[in-house]
Amino acid sequence: MIPDFLGRDFYLLSCLKKAMNNIPKLLLYSMSLTEKHYAALEKLTGKKANDIYFACIENAADVIEGSEQWVPGIRQSLVDRGYRVETIDLRNWFQKPEGLYKKLQSKDVIWVCGGHTYYLRWILKESGADTIIKELVAAGKVYAGWSAGAIMAGPTTKYFELMGDDPAAAVELIDAGLNLTNKVIVPHINNPDFAAGAAATCEALQHAGFKVIALNDHEAFLIHGATETLL
Repeated sequence: MIPDFLGRDFYLLSCLKKAMNNIPKLLLYSMSLTEKHYAALEKLTGKKANDIYFACIENAADVIEGSEQWVPGIRQSLVDRGYRVETIDLRNWFQKPEGLYKKLQSKDVIWVCGGHTYYLRWILKESGADTIIKELVAAGKVYAGWSAGAIMAGPTTKYFELMGDDPAAAVELIDAGLNLTNKVIVPHINNPDFAAGAAATCEALQHAGFKVIALNDHEAFLIHGATETLL
């Protein structure tokens, strides 16, 4: 679906891009990136690390107490790898879809941080980033996300309250994910703080008929076109 603010000419160009690309490129992970994950991400972009521009969306951590202690370190790990990183705070882009589109379109990777699943889904919708991200990924942009950011890529956000995310943290509860993949990522399956909730979430999702990929804290799920790989 093309964003309303984009005109007919852009729509035609977008259709052409989709016809040429239309190969989903996603790296979804639980918490930690290893050397093989970085290598896979760089292969998705077709560029060297120093030439890869990241849009970092860290808003999932907005409502997580103490997140200011760990968010900068995770961002710094991307900088240390050599990536060109820019933080995109969606709270600054409400009612500015044209500017947000241009900002995200100018990057190679749209990277979405972990944190609160339901709050993240709400702010993606409130800012219009959800529609923009889906359009850009369909046109060939790489989507990378960990924890809540990985969950967003799937078809649903249901049942993640079982992992401790209170739906009341979101202004509006949105059950649908971004549908970049038909699989639901359940992170932290081996993490002592989340393992029980992750197992319960997996069970509930599978009972409801969803396809589930459960990841431990050192695993990633790579999607490149029709090829899907657990790393």
